[in-house]
Amino acid sequence: MDGNIERVAWDHPAAAGYVRAAGAAAALLGTAKDHAHAVAGMDLSGLGTLGNGFAAAWAAAWSAHGGHLQTASALTGAYGQAITTWGTVLGGVDTESAATIAGAVPGTDQIQA
Repeated sequence: MDGNIERVAWDHPAAAGYVRAAGAAAALLGTAKDHAHAVAGMDLSGLGTLGNGFAAAWAAAWSAHGGHLQTASALTGAYGQAITTWGTVLGGVDTESAATIAGAVPGTDQIQA
């Protein structure tokens, strides 16, 4: 630190916009995960004996893809929740600080310069 006061500037509308977008993205990733798992389970029995290896590789690849999408969905949703929690914490700190400052000048809720 260089001795300067560090500040957190919290942009509530931007945070709310991010949380909405993260929620929508998490839902879409969850849907994509479901589709990937459906693709992994497709019936490839018509490929015959020579296609068994391909069918196994297909199922494994799409299952892995579905797992990655599930992880991405969970992380995106969790980050949105973290933004919401951080905003709540900062709001509480601001409220406590304002109450402390208001009580610093007896008989008024305004700060006197």
